[in-house]
Amino acid sequence: MKKLMMLCSVLVVIILAACGDIDEKNTREVKSSADGATEAQEATETVKEEVEEKEKPLGTRSNPLPFGDTITVKENIYDDSFNSYESLVEITLLETIRGEEAWKMIQEENMFNEPAAEGFEYVMVKVKGFLKESETEDDSLYFTSGNFNFVSNEGEVYDRAMVVAPNELSKELYNGGTAEGYIVNQVKVGDDFKVSYDSSEGSPVFFFVQ
Repeated sequence: MKKLMMLCSVLVVIILAACGDIDEKNTREVKSSADGATEAQEATETVKEEVEEKEKPLGTRSNPLPFGDTITVKENIYDDSFNSYESLVEITLLETIRGEEAWKMIQEENMFNEPAAEGFEYVMVKVKGFLKESETEDDSLYFTSGNFNFVSNEGEVYDRAMVVAPNELSKELYNGGTAEGYIVNQVKVGDDFKVSYDSSEGSPVFFFVQ
């Protein structure tokens, strides 16, 4: 009986340790754009967020990051010899423009840009990235629109639109560098789509766009 109890205790420790690893992989630092909450409200919301995060990690497709909030994502920077350096990037969505307003800006940027396909509309999302911490000062991270996807409410990744975009996100960042620019695509008219960021950390990070 004693051996059986000891075996059960060992199994419980192993399971708890495994759960800890899963939580650690899903942990991403998040900064909310909201302010003005009372201490009591903050305490209540913190408990609520902790419970929700255990069930649905923030930044996943089932629980996207609220629009305007900032999330810290792990990245790897590689040098010419393919040595890897761990880095941290803060990402924030700043603005969403869609429909006729977006098309007007795209049309003005390049007269050869084509209108959105029937049943679709253009969307422009302004993104900010900040390489706040890196193990290397000598190698850079390419922070571009190519890292992002537009994902429909039904779960389909939209094909990339061939368009010359105004102020398109495309920047080479060294440690401490900041970039801002638009990511652009066509989506179905009125679609409650999400934006995802493909990180070398593994799982993509999902954002609400409004």
